[in-house]
Amino acid sequence: MIENNNIDIKDEHVDESKDDDLREWHTCCSNSSIAFIKYVVTVSISLIVLVFSLVMISFNPDDDNSIYFSLIASIVSVYIPSPTMDKKPN
Repeated sequence: MIENNNIDIKDEHVDESKDDDLREWHTCCSNSSIAFIKYVVTVSISLIVLVFSLVMISFNPDDDNSIYFSLIASIVSVYIPSPTMDKKPN
C-alpha cells in the first residue's frame, strides 16, 4: 500500500538584485560586497577584451580587423552613458 506523504514546498522568489548591496560573500581572507565583486569582474573582463582587441589590431594592421573594432565599440558604449538633453526651466 502506498502512503501519501505531505511535503511542504514553498516557492519563495527573492529578488537578489535589491539585496546585493547589503549581502556579503565571506571568502578566506575578507568579507566583500556582492555588488563590488560583480563590478570588479565585469571591469576586468572588459579590460582583457579591450587589450586583446588593441593587440590584435596592432599586430595585424593589414588584415580585416572589423571584429576587433566592433568589440571595442560595444565595450566603450557600455561604459559611456548616452547623452541626454536637460529641459530648460520655464
